Amino acid sequence: MRTLLFTVLLALLNPFSTFSQSNYSEEWGRVTQYEMSMTEYENDPEAEAVVIYELGDNRFRVEEGDGFMLHMEKRVKIKILKQEGIKYADIEIPYFVENNRSQERIENVSAVTYNLENGELTKTVFDKKNMFEEKVRNDLYVKKIALADVREGSVIEYRYTIVSPFYFQMRAWEFQKKIPVIHSRLHYRAIPYYEYTYIAKGGIREFHEFETKVLSEEIRYGRLAYKEMLYEFGMKNLPAFRDEEFITSEKDYMIALAFQMSKITFPAGGSRQYLSTWPDMCDDLLKDDDFGKYMRNAEKEAKKILPALNLSQKSPLEQAIGITTYVKNMYKWNGFYGKYASMKHSDFMKQKSGNAADVNLFLTAMLKAAGLDAEPVVLSTRSNGLIRKSYPFMQFLNYVIAEIIIDGQSHFIDATEPMLYFDEIPAHCSNVEGLRVKPKSEEWVFINQKALSETVKYFFIAPDPEQQVMNVDIEYAAGGNSAFNFRKTYKGDTGNLADYLRKNNNITEVKEMTVVNYEELDKPFEFYFGTTMGLEASDDKIFIQPFCNIAISRNPFRQEKRTLPIDLINIRGEKYESEIEIPKGYKIEYTPKEMNHDSRVMSIYYKTEQKDGKVVVKAGYRLKDNLYDAKDYLRLKYSFNELIKQFSEMIIFVRE
Repeated sequence: MRTLLFTVLLALLNPFSTFSQSNYSEEWGRVTQYEMSMTEYENDPEAEAVVIYELGDNRFRVEEGDGFMLHMEKRVKIKILKQEGIKYADIEIPYFVENNRSQERIENVSAVTYNLENGELTKTVFDKKNMFEEKVRNDLYVKKIALADVREGSVIEYRYTIVSPFYFQMRAWEFQKKIPVIHSRLHYRAIPYYEYTYIAKGGIREFHEFETKVLSEEIRYGRLAYKEMLYEFGMKNLPAFRDEEFITSEKDYMIALAFQMSKITFPAGGSRQYLSTWPDMCDDLLKDDDFGKYMRNAEKEAKKILPALNLSQKSPLEQAIGITTYVKNMYKWNGFYGKYASMKHSDFMKQKSGNAADVNLFLTAMLKAAGLDAEPVVLSTRSNGLIRKSYPFMQFLNYVIAEIIIDGQSHFIDATEPMLYFDEIPAHCSNVEGLRVKPKSEEWVFINQKALSETVKYFFIAPDPEQQVMNVDIEYAAGGNSAFNFRKTYKGDTGNLADYLRKNNNITEVKEMTVVNYEELDKPFEFYFGTTMGLEASDDKIFIQPFCNIAISRNPFRQEKRTLPIDLINIRGEKYESEIEIPKGYKIEYTPKEMNHDSRVMSIYYKTEQKDGKVVVKAGYRLKDNLYDAKDYLRLKYSFNELIKQFSEMIIFVRE
């Protein structure tokens, strides 16, 4: 009998548990007194809920007319400890649909809410009429279940089975959650015809429960007979994965098992290998109808379009910018990711809308048609997790962009975002590395962008002590990803920007706003406006915050400790410049001390000077990188605390 392939050998440990078995029950429909009475989880008193158990059973069953179907059963019990934990009673079950005849189905859904009412146990059984369906995209749907009568102190229990004809869609088993898990276990029953390999994620070194054995029951499939091989993977007392800011994806760090089909053995004879190499995978992509063939066909059509763009006499860089601008203006992204085109190139050209692959493979084809050195680059978006190069799994790749090389320099282009400049890629693509797709090749390219995302803010302040107000003119200039966010979110609309200022900067009055460079993507996005603010005064003194309380005031690094790397996507920075007129009859009593800090993680400066009847204040900070080790976290946190304190200081004027 063929067995499940292992790429990682893990040691067997004796199971352990902080609590005795009698405290918790894994029998469906049974709750214990301990479960109902607990008010906090001993190993994590701050937890808003705790998973008592999550049990999975994956197996193949023979169904008449369909052959083998993959059945993935899951049972879960959760204790709700705090009001904030009620959200864990909203359950979502994703499933895939290829067409009317080939799709997954959800079966055997049941759920119960348990509560204590005056010392008596009550049960609220889930009504299937309250199960709803939502379409996420053409091939992905979600069943939504909301349990009733869930409150602080409730225990909820639910189960369901996903029946799938897609052997490649065996779900990853996530042992760890955002709340603690007391026991998580997966049973997988292997059959001789399908072999999987798996990747242990999140730093798994050993399972608390691990067992393999041949089951005694003989199963018949036509004239063939076989026995299942049972694999058990279990873990206990897993800590909550707290929301960590500045990471690529939770998938990269949470403890889980990911499965990949490696081989199919056909009952009638013969077999097919699926565990490939990266060069073979590149070849497969270039042969695929929805990747390489799509590009080749699109390239033929692109040659008919190019003459009208009048780019032939321009430099390679100007040609690339012109083609990218054309694609961005003529074709729209429908919001769906993908490494494969979703339609024929001719349909895309007619509809002028498609997924990321439709758009970017067409862009690559146009660049090639112009004679430029362009190739597609496949990658994993941040939400999909990092690529593990040791394992050539196609599921790691879910997106494609274009690469063009000009004078030896690579430019990465994504035509799905019209508000990004030529070779700026969206944040969701910034995930370390991508694979350049060339025949019989394995070429990894670094796609993280080191571009500076910076905002510069200018303040021109004219205090009026008699009226106790300040007349202020403010200018914003945003570059890099900061400019993209302004352009995409506020569309250059002065009303939208005024709402942003009122909500985020406590500016109640916005006068005469002007927007500059909304469509000039190679320039900073700028807007100017005037406002009137109150003037803080006491006796014969006035107090002015030179940056009108708009400077950074909240430390982005607020955790007590950090164990994961810090990924900021872009290098960040801000500058502030303020000119404050010295009111007639007043003189300067106090200006903040100068600051000039330069470390390996960031630089900070703050200086003041008196010039032409004004106080001029210049301040700013810039991070040195967009990727930091966890050991740099406390240094970053301390540096931001210091700059926030410095940038919030007042300048004091006293009456002469």
